This record gives sequence, C-alpha cells and structure tokens, in this order.
Amino acid sequence: MRAAFFEVSRRLSAARTPKEAARIIVAVAQELLGWDACTLDLYFPETDQTQDVLTMDSFDGPPVDVGAANTSSTPTPMFARVLREGALLILRPDAAMEPADLVPFGNTSRRSRSLMFVPLHHRDRITGILSIQSYTPDAYDPNDLAMLQELADHCGGAIERLRIENELRESQAQLAGTEAFALVMTAHLGLDGRWLKVPPTLCRLLGLPESRLIGAPIEDLLHPDDIATERADRQRLLEGDTRTLDLELRWLRPSGPPLWMYLNASAVQDAGGRPKYLLVYLRDVTERKSLEDQLRLAQKMEAVGQLAGGIAHDFNNLLTAILGSTELLLAGTEEDDPRREDVQEIGRAAHRASALVRQLLAFSRKQVMQPRLVNLNAIVREMGGMLRRLVGERIALRIDLDPALGDVTADPGQIEQVIANLGVNARDAMPDGGMLTIATANVSRPGVLAASREVLPPGGPLVALTVSDTGTGMDEHVLAHLFEPFFTTKELGRGTGLGLATVYGIVRQSGGQIQVASRPGEGSTFTVYFPRVDEPVRQGAAAAAAPAPAPGGTETVLVVEDEEAVRHLVCRVLRTKGYRVLEAAHAESAVLVSAASPEPIDLLITDMVMPGMSGSALATRLAEARPGLRVLFITGYAPEAIERRGELADAGGLLEKPFSADQLARKVREVLTASA
Repeated sequence: MRAAFFEVSRRLSAARTPKEAARIIVAVAQELLGWDACTLDLYFPETDQTQDVLTMDSFDGPPVDVGAANTSSTPTPMFARVLREGALLILRPDAAMEPADLVPFGNTSRRSRSLMFVPLHHRDRITGILSIQSYTPDAYDPNDLAMLQELADHCGGAIERLRIENELRESQAQLAGTEAFALVMTAHLGLDGRWLKVPPTLCRLLGLPESRLIGAPIEDLLHPDDIATERADRQRLLEGDTRTLDLELRWLRPSGPPLWMYLNASAVQDAGGRPKYLLVYLRDVTERKSLEDQLRLAQKMEAVGQLAGGIAHDFNNLLTAILGSTELLLAGTEEDDPRREDVQEIGRAAHRASALVRQLLAFSRKQVMQPRLVNLNAIVREMGGMLRRLVGERIALRIDLDPALGDVTADPGQIEQVIANLGVNARDAMPDGGMLTIATANVSRPGVLAASREVLPPGGPLVALTVSDTGTGMDEHVLAHLFEPFFTTKELGRGTGLGLATVYGIVRQSGGQIQVASRPGEGSTFTVYFPRVDEPVRQGAAAAAAPAPAPGGTETVLVVEDEEAVRHLVCRVLRTKGYRVLEAAHAESAVLVSAASPEPIDLLITDMVMPGMSGSALATRLAEARPGLRVLFITGYAPEAIERRGELADAGGLLEKPFSADQLARKVREVLTASA
C-alpha cells in the first residue's frame, strides 16, 4: 500500500478543494477495501461542528453522490463517539439492528451490515471523519480498520491544507468585495509620524483610548522589527519618490497578540503643492495572515513528509549494498587482519545512516514500526548508563520510576530514540549544568484532561513518561514551532531541527500524545502519554545462543532488481550459498529470461517498485506460465500496506531494505522451505 500512498499523495497535491480530495481518498479506499457507501466530513474542534463534504451510495449500481450540501451541524451521535473513542468497526448480523447512535443515509431500503468510522488527524487535531460501509455481513475485520485508519492518517495533512486554502480564498474574496470596505479605517498622520486623527475602530482593536494615541508617534504601536521599514517608506513618500505607501505591519497592544494591519497612505497637499499631513487607510488583516501562516506550515509539513518517504527507497538500496558487501568482506577477513577494523567501521557508519533514514521517516510518520508489548521502566533502566554519558558530568540525572507501571504497545527502538532525543534537547538547554529528571507513572484520563486541552489517545488509563530539565526554558514563540521539522534555536552546526520533530512523529504513530510545559528561565517538562495495556509483558529467553550460519540450497532463483549494486549483492550471496541464479535488471527483461529458461524456476526475488512493470505485476505474469512459483519481494516500503493490497501472493514473502547477507539467505531458505 505504500506505493499506493505515494500515488495518492501525488494526486492530492493537485486537488484544489476538500471535495476533490475526498473523491481521491474514497477511491483509494474502494480499491483497497471496497465499499457500497461512504462519507467524508470535516470537523472543526473550535466550534465542535462538522461539515459534510462527500456522501456516496451505490444503489445497486455505480456509486453516486447523495446529500453533502456542505452544511455545518453538530456531530451526529456516531461521529461524537468516533471523536471520543477513535476508530470504530461495527458488524451487524441482522440488517434490522440499528445502533441508537447511527443515522442511516443513502439507500434506506438496504441497511449497511459492515461499517467502519475513522478520524482524520493533522498533528494534534482531528480534521475530519471518514466512513465506509458495506451491505455485506462481516465484510471488514480489525485489520481492515487499521488499514483505513492508516489511509486517513496519511491524508489528514492534505485535507487540513485544502481547508485552510479554501478559507484563505474566501477571506481574500471577502476583502475584495464591497463588504470588506466597511472594515477600512481612516486616520490622519502628521508629517513627523504623530497621530492627528484616530478612528474609534482602531482604538477598540488596540485596546487604547483616543487620548493615548492623539499626538503619540506611530512608532510606539509598531513591532520593533517593523519600525525601520515604516520610517524609511514614509520618508520616501514625503520626498516624492512614491505617491502612495502600501505596507503590512505588526501593531502591538497592551494585552493579546500583535495585530497585522494593512496601511495605505498618501500625502494631502496645500495649495502650493507642499504636503500638509498623511491620509491613512487601515484594515485589520490578522486573520488572513494567520491563515497564510497555517497554510505555509501545512505545505511545509506535507512536502517534507513526502520528501522523507521518497528518499527512503533509493537510500535504502545504497545501504543494502553497503551492509551486505561489508558482511561478505568481514566473512572473508581473518580476525587478526588489520583491515578488519576498517571494514567494521564502514558497517557501523552504514547502520548509523540507516538510523538517520528511520529518523526522517519517523517525523513524517511513514517509518515501519515493530510494536510489541513493553514496559517503559525496563527501557529507561537499560538506557541509564548511556543517558549519563550523554548528558555529561555537569548535569545530574535523576530517574524516578513507578514500580507498578503498566505496559504499553510500542516499538522499543523508537521509544529509545524518543528518550535519547529528549535527553539531548534537555542537555542543550542546560549549558551551565542542572538536573535532568526522567520519570514514569500510571495516570488517569480525567486527571490529565483536567490539566490540558490537548487531544489524548482514545481509551482508558494512560502511562506517562516525563522528561524534565532545569534549563533555560522556552517562550510562546518557540513553543508554537517546537515540533516543526528543521526549526531550531541552536547556532549553526549544533542542530538539524529534526530531533523534536522525530519525537513528535514517533509518539503520534505509536498512538500516543506529547505535551510540553515551559517558561523562560524555569526549565521545560515534556510528558508523553501512551494508552495503558493491562497484559503482562512476555519474558523472552534469558540469553539466545549465537545463530547458526544461514543454510543454502541448490534451487534456481530469478533475481529482478533495477538497482545494480543491490542486484549484484543478492546474486553474489545466493551463489555463495549454492543456488543457481538468473538475473534481470527490470521486469520486461525478467519475462524474457523466464521464457528462455527450460528448467524450473523455484523462486522469484523482485523489487516491489521498478520502472515500468511493478514487482507484483511481474509476479502475477510469471506465475501464469509457471504455476507454483514462489515469490520473495524486497522493498523499502511498509510491509503491512503491501500485504493488505494483495500484492504479496499467498505463497510469497517480504524482506525489508536495508537487509544483511545473512538475513537474505535465511529469508530465501524460509520461503523455499514453506513451498515444500
């Protein structure tokens, strides 16, 4: 499905309205899961209102639009349940059974028997609700619900961007219309920049009486960064270099954030042509500027996320070749060979590069997760020594763990990355030393909700991981941009701006939420919440024996990979293991190689994403001529998505890049043994 997600991202980038985006999203849902009816509604948490964007029903034929008049209303009982609890799967054995909170739509003569509802997310907010429904009993299962939620998460940012663009277009249209001119304020400004006449509307906006403004310089109201611009342009107007002055400036007020004001000024002249005063027209454009800022942020997040996903495939190809070749080189190098240390360092560097790719994918929420039941206490204890070395001797480390801490479902490696990144962030905030505290606790949902308006993971009790420091703290401006990719307050060369963006992506993809409390000079506290799982952690073997060498074989394997370095590596590994290897650089060549081979081909190894014919299409074509052909796909995309699309044949397997030579040999043997 990852390939499908890249395609849907490309199509969504061309959409101009939420309705166009909704049609693209439900079309993908139809391809992946199938449906008889569907809806997509926007949600506005500020007003607790929903707006219907698209509603379709099949009516025993092709799907057609029904309803969706773009009206706003309070959430239906079912939608309110989704906002409260998260994704829902409803299966009704009896079509006559109608949940009390479900409002039917479309073909009321036929009741939906299988229904799925999922929220669309963008960062911390729910931006909409997607529903697909089938008239067939048991048409969906929990895996399908997870797939629909993944699609919704992938598209949530695009929906938010289009909503903001729509609001921005409407705002600009209103400003261009007649009603916008009613918002224009007229003022008189002296040649020295002091107020001569002030409109009452401006006084109300600034929260200042007229007596405070008359005779005061305009510079007293302007943001310090805008004073020089206004002064220079006003001088140009007085010297006759320009006839009018057009500026957008930030205006300060005693309480509340600054206002953005559009200012248009021209000189009023006396009979001799000398300027007497400036006639100034003012308009409040704060809302439009806010929408523009939101749009830029949404576009940046979406673009960076697509970039991160796009580089993964190519970069993982290079890492596969480096890691595999390093492993083969080590296998042929004696223990006392002085070059062995150099080869090992190459391998370590390649692993660090692989971790960087995971970091990029983490903040875009497109990395492959390997979640399991874990206890955060165990992870923190294991990292204790590393954290002490990480923060240095000038910072005291305090670890406070709840002995009765509940378990969570997460990827242990990703949680380690969250703790390490937050630790580094805290260290950099305490250049003169201080205290770093890492704590865990079981928390109740009502207690958390009482202290914060943030959206929390759906469900019951939570587990909290807290990282606190006594450092410099952060102001409101930094907090507002804290989790944006490439945003950093550190000097050049000391930070990439990816650390906290990575933390945010990992936490959100793991089903958690992160909250921050900070003030300048008072330190910072990051609290991560995960849903608590009331099941015991399964203990693994105390110590695993060193794995035996990967077994080989004598079967015939066809390797299809467009990246030359990866193809040569795979062929070399398999030949050293005794296999007969055929190779092709692309799908069309593989078809010819297969047709020319008189002997049976036992296994096809193919990349999923190649120019021209995809790996799944190639596997289907070759299987027609060679029934029983086993398939092993190699890819850098999420395996869950590919499996749900059916691109893995029933007899197929998957190996994720980057992989080692040993992993390749074991996976090949596993797939071939399964065929026996």
